[in-house]
Parts: sequence; structure tokens; C-alpha cells
Amino acid sequence: MSETPFDPEAYTGMPEGEHVPAPQLIKNARMLIVGYEADPEALEAALPPGLEPHPNNLVQMNMYRVPSADQTSHLDPYTLTYLTVEVADHDSRATSAAAGEMSVPGRFWVGYWNDSPQMQAYTRESSGIPALEGTCDWTEDDGQLVSTLSVAGNPVIEAEASVGDEQVDTLTGHLHYYAHRQLPDPAGGRAQVNELVEVPIPFVSELYEAEVDRVDFDFPSGSRFQRFAPDEPLSTPSVLHGTVTFTYSQGRCIRDYLTEDG
Repeated sequence: MSETPFDPEAYTGMPEGEHVPAPQLIKNARMLIVGYEADPEALEAALPPGLEPHPNNLVQMNMYRVPSADQTSHLDPYTLTYLTVEVADHDSRATSAAAGEMSVPGRFWVGYWNDSPQMQAYTRESSGIPALEGTCDWTEDDGQLVSTLSVAGNPVIEAEASVGDEQVDTLTGHLHYYAHRQLPDPAGGRAQVNELVEVPIPFVSELYEAEVDRVDFDFPSGSRFQRFAPDEPLSTPSVLHGTVTFTYSQGRCIRDYLTEDG
């Protein structure tokens, strides 16, 4: 088998910050999660060996805020935006109070922005999540929520949704997340660690009314993240708006590419 290529841009070094152990608990984070259809070729190209895109061609984008350390077991306040590609044959299970039990496709992280150096270090080190610096700001006026991801002071993703304050459902279960964890060999030339990591995340969420009006991507020219912009016209088969309690669990290696290459 040929050697799995090492992407030197996938790991840019650990940011400064206190390292904390996994798992970590986050309570009542308010989230806007939008599942939108995107270019299937871009989704397939973003996945590492062993993962295939789900036939639904969905990206799950989560934008949320944790304004107080009291909502966490041992983390600083932070804001976060991530993009995940839904993958085939790695479903988990969830239960809706309104609709009963359902399957939920696995999700592979392709973009992740956080404004806490501690969280950037923690997620990269524990699971290989591709954490970069970025801030998620929320504004809400008369039932219109606008969530904006800014990187280096420039807005790059903006989502607008019509939201309500009436709880419409409770959703509980587990989610399967995946990351491509790569660490460079100090001697250069290849990866010292090159593995597919699974992060099982249990959650309990209270859901509120939400209808997505728009999702705009405006990354700089040449950015690899622009390829994950929604198809036009916008199609959002799944939307979740509410408070979510969950864990950042310990990631576990399910495929070692270096062993395969050897």
C-alpha cells in the first residue's frame, strides 16, 4: 500500500494555553446547528481514507457560545463554529420526544474555529480536531438571530434564522464525530502520528423554534473553506436551535495510517 500523504497544513503547532484532561462537560450551550446541502465533490475530497460522504451531501455547521466557565467542568468561556461533513456507515442513535428514535450520520470535522487558546490546545491535543482561532458573535432582535464567525477580525460565515422562545422538542442520544489527527515527525519528511480518531459525544438538548433564512460564506480568495459553502438555492434539511449539554469525550484511534503504510 502506498504511503498516506502528510498534509503539512493540517497541523500548525499547539497554541499556548493550559492543557486540561479529557473528557470535559459543557452545560446548556446555546447552539444554532444548520445541516445544509453542499458540493458532493468537495465533500468527498475532504475526507481521509476510510470515510465516505453520506448520500445526503450534508454539511453540519454548528455556531455556539459558552459565556461562563460555570457551564463547564474545567474550561474557560469560549465561542465556537465548526463545519462537519456527514459520513456514511457510521450512524449513531438519538431519541426525539416528538418523533421517537432515529439514526444520526457520523460527522467529520473539516473546519473548527475557537477564540480560547485553552480550547484550541485541548481539542487539537486530545482528538486532532483542526482548531483555528476565530470568534462567533450573536445578535438577536425581534426573533431574528444572526450568528457571525470572524477570523482575523473579518466576517467569513454569517447565518440568519427566525427563532422562537417556545420549546418544541427534547433530543437526547450520542453523536459520532471523526478527525484526522496528524503530528509531524521532528526529523521532517512525514507524520509521526497519522490516524483516524473517533469522538463519541453523548448529549441532551432542549430545542426551540428556528427557520434558517440564509447562510453566507465569504472566505478570502483561495481559502479551502470556501468550498464548503452551501449550494444555491439554500437547502437546509435539518436545523437545531436550543441549549445542549454534552461532553468533549476522549478521542480513540480507529485507524492507524502509519501501520497500514508500513
